[in-house]
Amino acid sequence: MVYSYQVIKFQTITFVQGTHWSQSIGEKGILYKSLKDPFSKLIVQSNNSKKLFHVPKDRTVLVDHGTVHFLGELA
Repeated sequence: MVYSYQVIKFQTITFVQGTHWSQSIGEKGILYKSLKDPFSKLIVQSNNSKKLFHVPKDRTVLVDHGTVHFLGELA
């Protein structure tokens, strides 16, 4: 089961530890998967404010038309 647990509108997005992400193309947009244990870092900037997120290992981030969806899979 896959669910979206956080949605953020953004202007720019930066993957701080870029070597720790895998990238693929999905039906709804570009999928990034965090590979580093325990987390990789992601900066999302919107309306002149920046937020730093720690994305857990094996957690997927979907970027779709100016929106970032943080996805997770239930075991």
